[in-house]
Amino acid sequence: MVFLTKTPSLSLIWITKQRNTMKKEKFKSLVSKEKTNTAQKNKERINNRVRLRESQNIAMKVLDKLDEPGWSQKRLADEMGVSPQQITKIVSGKANLTLESIVKIQAILDIPILTSYLEKKYEKLIEKIWGYFSETYTPPKKKESTKLLSSEKKEVKMAYDEETDNYSFDSDYNLSA
Repeated sequence: MVFLTKTPSLSLIWITKQRNTMKKEKFKSLVSKEKTNTAQKNKERINNRVRLRESQNIAMKVLDKLDEPGWSQKRLADEMGVSPQQITKIVSGKANLTLESIVKIQAILDIPILTSYLEKKYEKLIEKIWGYFSETYTPPKKKESTKLLSSEKKEVKMAYDEETDNYSFDSDYNLSA
């Protein structure tokens, strides 16, 4: 006869520990013994996220200008005095641009780059304003007016006074009802 108790048996505890040990050993065998700097790279990537976004914004502006006739990455490289590989880094958004490089790009391509922060703020503001005005207006529901029978129709005269900018009504029917 087997008795069930609320506490696990010692053999069950031992089996659980053995399984956990086996899982740890399997995990350790899968992990490379070489030291990697993945954690450090991830921290740097997170810290540089804002810089990367700005670099990508600059890349988009440069690419837009290079789409115009007469421009190419080679021509830009020649005019900036850098290698075509450096231009490839710039247009891919991976270059860590110096202030000198940014000023050169602005002057050669005649595009605003250093104003990108303000442009983004301005674009967000415009989107917010357009979002506010583009919402469809739904007027509040009016109370159903009392319908008049054809025999009860009354004549209403309305006049506009330009001096006071008001309308006046002459009627023998109560309009507020």
